[in-house]
Amino acid sequence: MMDWEQGVIVCRAARQVVEAGVLTGESSFVPGRRTWTVDAADELFRRFVENFDESSDEFLVKLKRQIAEGSDEAIVLAAELLYLNVMPLSPATIGVNRKFEILGSVLSWASFEAKVPDDLAAAASPGYMKGGQAFLNYRWAQFAFLIRLTQLLVKLPLHERESALRDPWRFRDLAESVLTDYDGKSRARAQFHVLLFLLSPDVFAPVSVERNKQLIRDAFADRLAEPTGDLDRDIHAIRQQIEAEHGGRFSFYDEPWRSRWEPPPPPRSQKGWLVRGANVDGVNAIPQWLADGFCSVSFSEIEQLPAGASRQQVKDAVAAALPDAKQGKRDVTAGQLWRFLSGFQPGDLIATVDGDAVYVGTITSDAYFDDSAGRGLARRRSVEWHPTAMSRQTLPEEAQAKLKTAMTIGELTSVIAALATSAGLEEKLTDEVLAQDETRGLIVPALTQAFGDDLLMPLSWLQETADLLSAKRQMILYGPPGTGKTYLATKLGEALAGPDRTKLVQFHPSYGYEDFIEGFRPRLGENGTVGFDLVPGPFKNAVEAAEKEPDRPYVLVIDEINRANLAKVFGELYFLLEYRNHEITLQYSPDEPFKLPKNVFVIGTMNTIDRSVALIDAAMRRRFVFRALVPHRLPVDGLLRRWLEREGLSVLPALLLEEVNRRLNDPDRAVGPSYLMTPNVATHRGLELIWAAEILPLLEDQLYGKVDDIEAEYGLPVLLAALGHTLP
Repeated sequence: MMDWEQGVIVCRAARQVVEAGVLTGESSFVPGRRTWTVDAADELFRRFVENFDESSDEFLVKLKRQIAEGSDEAIVLAAELLYLNVMPLSPATIGVNRKFEILGSVLSWASFEAKVPDDLAAAASPGYMKGGQAFLNYRWAQFAFLIRLTQLLVKLPLHERESALRDPWRFRDLAESVLTDYDGKSRARAQFHVLLFLLSPDVFAPVSVERNKQLIRDAFADRLAEPTGDLDRDIHAIRQQIEAEHGGRFSFYDEPWRSRWEPPPPPRSQKGWLVRGANVDGVNAIPQWLADGFCSVSFSEIEQLPAGASRQQVKDAVAAALPDAKQGKRDVTAGQLWRFLSGFQPGDLIATVDGDAVYVGTITSDAYFDDSAGRGLARRRSVEWHPTAMSRQTLPEEAQAKLKTAMTIGELTSVIAALATSAGLEEKLTDEVLAQDETRGLIVPALTQAFGDDLLMPLSWLQETADLLSAKRQMILYGPPGTGKTYLATKLGEALAGPDRTKLVQFHPSYGYEDFIEGFRPRLGENGTVGFDLVPGPFKNAVEAAEKEPDRPYVLVIDEINRANLAKVFGELYFLLEYRNHEITLQYSPDEPFKLPKNVFVIGTMNTIDRSVALIDAAMRRRFVFRALVPHRLPVDGLLRRWLEREGLSVLPALLLEEVNRRLNDPDRAVGPSYLMTPNVATHRGLELIWAAEILPLLEDQLYGKVDDIEAEYGLPVLLAALGHTLP
């Protein structure tokens, strides 16, 4: 939506700056000084456009490095071009003070005192356009575009400059000719569209997003007598038609026009909720809820808030009402109240618990305030309750666990289908909710003989491994290097869950909770401030994906799981690994209950070369089933020989490996077959290279301080001689 009067003021100021500069060369900021010159524009081009700064510093910091040592004319020209960039932006995008901080900083680099004239400052103060984060992120590209355009304009003969400013279409063509950035992309298209409107508001619409222009033209194409295929010309004709019909100015962002072209937001999926009412300020409110057809939350100390209140509105109200409460309590309270006011939607299903009795209903209204029964029951939503209660003991285990949450409000979407079905409300359920029903049985496919044949491993052993994983949900494959632990873990995950539902993460000594589950990451704002975003890690991403398909397995493979500090990385997940149906709160998300779905499988891999299995604490060992991959036992025993035979290669590499492991005589230090499962072993040179670059360095590391001369005991010629073989 645009304030048309303010838009006219901004356009008049922009036209004043550009006309004075392009036609006379004089600055609008420093009267009498020529800054819109070929020399100043070329200097800015060299300093800013050609000297592109790829660092992550804030725009203004980089700009100072690039132009602060330049001429006064170039600096003032830069300030005037930045004025054209920031002046249209409303305070919702960039604050008034910040606009003049930017312009004042640039002008301060000149050798004399300069400032934005009062009339131009007044025009820029309120702005008219919400530019969005993309407009801020690409300020460098927008500034470079304005420099290129200025450079083009000031080099034209005077009569062509006059023509360009008289003819909006000629100006548009000139501007479009310099849109391309250094790498062939056009990141300044929003600035391009804004500038067209600023200089010719009677011709160009105040629309900065090209996609929106396309939508507008298509939505009102019926008003075009002869479509030209030119977006701006077609929209100009449409505007003239509508203005003639309705007698004056209008905005495509106002109704009834906006709803004709703007795509509707995607429909929100149905959700399920738990609202506790058995103890509202010491009173059981549920009988009144059932009798009068509503549900409510108390938070009686917090001021009245409207339905649909934003998170920030709720946070501010909670902070004002609970000034002495700890931040964690305020966050939880704000999250609960926001859900009731804005998270619930008509059509959502709701449940409440009164002892063993569970009641289910459908929300039928937005939030409203009715304190006729007291403040404790004043925040309400109308509910069509099913009159018959069900016993929680008859519900699926997953649903019973969800109903145990201590929160006043909890989300039940993943089990609400089971509750509604038990209450006879199947017709209220949408397909989306049915698809998220985690009480459905988990579909874990049986492994096929083809899978076993492909891996050259016994199907019986592989199926037993899959069965153990399905029963325990967490498994560790352990063994010496080269036994195919990571390969098997990934292949097993893909067989059970599919490639798209199998993810791998690598642990290392610096890996932590914030990397694996969730943590705050710094974000540099446009004004130089540093903010923090809560970013999910691979584990939380896997959980969120798994919740969308509760009947399909999701597998997270953790390679070298023992290399990280497991207690530090897993944190409170230790509990969930054993008690899948329980909910906890994560340390960075105290207002969002978190659980580990039954369809998330975890497969860790662990090397035994450093005896690390013995170092895993008892709590972790209890939560995982361990499966060994060692060269002297199935499925690894004979694997290399089977692979060589399938590939039609000599079995000599298998004999060499068996001899190495016989001499080592230590299952934990044995050499696995994967080092030799490569076509390179078919040649003399290939085998020599594998032995020199992979086998011997591994043995040197394992036998450090125990064997003086590795070559003398494990060198390839020594082993070949012992086997009575020679390489061709």
